[in-house]
Amino acid sequence: MSLLDSQLKNNSLSNAYIIEGEDLAHNLEYAKDFAKKVFGSYGLSTKLETNPDMEIIDKDIIDIGTIRNLIKDMVIRPVNNKIKVYLIHNAQNLRIEAANAMLKSLEELKAYTLIVFTIDNAGKMLPTIRSRCQIISLNTTNNDLDIDMERLSEIFSKIFQGDLAVYYKEREFLLSFKEDKASLMEGLIKILSDTINNKYMASAGFASYDYNIESISSLDLAGIERLLAKFEKIYSSFRNNINFELSVENIFFNIYREGRQS
Repeated sequence: MSLLDSQLKNNSLSNAYIIEGEDLAHNLEYAKDFAKKVFGSYGLSTKLETNPDMEIIDKDIIDIGTIRNLIKDMVIRPVNNKIKVYLIHNAQNLRIEAANAMLKSLEELKAYTLIVFTIDNAGKMLPTIRSRCQIISLNTTNNDLDIDMERLSEIFSKIFQGDLAVYYKEREFLLSFKEDKASLMEGLIKILSDTINNKYMASAGFASYDYNIESISSLDLAGIERLLAKFEKIYSSFRNNINFELSVENIFFNIYREGRQS
């Protein structure tokens, strides 16, 4: 857990994480080990089973009632007066209404609250939840998105800054994802997620496209919310055979408009 160990050492933990991996049992053990290290970093007991400030949700169906109870508990200060950890195992089992309730809580987390989701594939979670979490991938296969993120983020950045002509120059590249819409949408969502990390979580950078992310930093959370909502709506519409070319154009015109408002 080199990344998490580094964050623990530097006292730079996020408030929310998604741990994804194909081995569900390993995800849980990894998350528990992380929780132990978090408590240990505060000089607290690492015995999770007897820790009143540790809660693990592991259910075949995670309904709205379960999440409401969790939310009620979240407003109560930890017994140790330092940190509370909530582990939601197999978050793919969240019902949609439970996921939406969870999203609202993620927007207003207390400083003493740490939430860890485990899931087989982070792509199964709401994009708006993913954008508020740091994703730790345990998959042994190559997890890079099947898209040139440097090129996509450069297109995003330039259009955001007002160069709408870039859309027409790169239109062929963007439309080449007609048969792989998921990669395009996941790439766009990742750009917004990395923008949040860079702006609000003191991230250390994003490899080859960090400059592009920096150039989008004037986009505030309200603007990110609007774009995510638009992306989600368009992503859902693809299932109904909505015109792909018009949808892609709609996406980048919205990015352009947000840039003019920033």
